[in-house]
Amino acid sequence: MRIFLSADIEGVAGIAHYPSTGPGRFDYEAGRRWMTQEVAAACRAAIAVGAQEIVVTDGHGSAHNLLFDDLPDGVRLVRSWPRPLIQMQGIEDGRYDAAIFVGHHASASMWGGILSHTFVLAFRDVRLNGVSQSETTLNALVAAHHGVPVVFSSGDDAYIAHCRERLPQIETVVTKRSLGLTAIDSLKPAAAQRLIAEGVTRALGRIRSFEPLPLPERFELEIEFADRSQPEMWEWLPWCERTGPFSVRWVVRDIVQVMKVIGFASFYQSHGVPRYGEGKP
Repeated sequence: MRIFLSADIEGVAGIAHYPSTGPGRFDYEAGRRWMTQEVAAACRAAIAVGAQEIVVTDGHGSAHNLLFDDLPDGVRLVRSWPRPLIQMQGIEDGRYDAAIFVGHHASASMWGGILSHTFVLAFRDVRLNGVSQSETTLNALVAAHHGVPVVFSSGDDAYIAHCRERLPQIETVVTKRSLGLTAIDSLKPAAAQRLIAEGVTRALGRIRSFEPLPLPERFELEIEFADRSQPEMWEWLPWCERTGPFSVRWVVRDIVQVMKVIGFASFYQSHGVPRYGEGKP
C-alpha cells in the first residue's frame, strides 16, 4: 500500500489565530509541533495497516513547517515552493492507493471556519465552472486526475461539514469547533491525534469502497482577487479574460493546468508584487 498525505496547519487542533501559523510568531513552535504530531499519527496508523511508503507534502505557508525527524521511517517529505501542484505535489510520482488530508480548512467563500481562505488571502474566491471551490475540492480533483481517491480529512467543524457535502464517501475527524475566524473550542492535541489515527485506520480498512472524484468535462477557472491591481495586470496577457473589476477567467485543458495557474497567481501575489509604499518585497 502506498499513501499520499497532504498537510496543512489551520485545521490542526489548538490552532486558532495567525501567530500559530508562521515563523517568528510567538505561538508558531507549538503550532508546527501539533501539525507534525497529527501528520505522524496519521502516518503511523497507515503503516500499521500495511502502508509501505507514505509521501507527505507540507502544504502550508513556507512549506517548511513539519519537523521531519519526528515523522516515522518510510515517510518522504515534499517541502518548499514554488511547485506546480501546490498542496498535491508528489501525487504525480507513481501509483498511490489513497490520499489523506490532515489539518485542512474552510474556503474563502464559506460562512465559517478557522482562518478560512483559498490558497492565499489575496483570493476572495476560486471558482471552477462557476462553482466556488475550496483547496480540498481542487486537491481532490488533482488526486482523481491521477486515479487516487481521497479517503480521509481532518479539520474544524465548518470545514468537515463542507467535506461531508462535497466528498460524502470520506472518513472525517473534527479537531475543533469554530467560534469565529480566530476563535475555537478545541480538543486537546493528543486527543485529536488519537482520533485521526482511528479515522485513518477506518478509512484504509475499507479502501476498496472509495472511488476517485468524478472529473468535469471542462475546466473554466475564475479567480476573484481582493485587490483590483491583480486583474488589471492579468488582463494584459492575451490568454486571460477579465470578467469583472476583481476577477479573471482562464479556460484550460485539465486540473493540472488549473493548479499551475493558481500556483503561479498565488506565488506571484505572495512574492512578486509589493504593496504601495513598501518597495520591493
